[in-house]
Order: sequence, then C-alpha cells, then structure tokens
Amino acid sequence: MNFVIEFYRLREEDGAHATLDRVPLEAANLESAIDIAGSLFHTLAMPQIPDHVRVCDWSGREL
Repeated sequence: MNFVIEFYRLREEDGAHATLDRVPLEAANLESAIDIAGSLFHTLAMPQIPDHVRVCDWSGREL
C-alpha cells in the first residue's frame, strides 16, 4: 500500500500547522507505515523538530 508520512509543527494558540516534510512510503499495511513513521521521526534531518506526525493515503486522507 502507498502512504504519505507528514511531519508538522502545531501552534497551540490558533491551531495553525506548518508541514516540515512529506515522505512517500510503500508499506505492507497501516501498522507497518506507523512503525516506519516512528523511526523516521528520529532519523530525518529536518529544519525544526516536528510536534506531530500524520499518516495519510495518496489523496491526503488521514489514516
């Protein structure tokens, strides 16, 4: 299955979020995608440390 992992920061005051990185991913199932997202959270070099991670399908629906 194809997934997109989104790493983003969330501003608590107004709920605005800024996407730091989007990583396309092919995984066997959602559980595998979540495991990979967790490991990427700690290993990707991003300009800021993300607050949240989202796993989406190719059309952008959050899973």
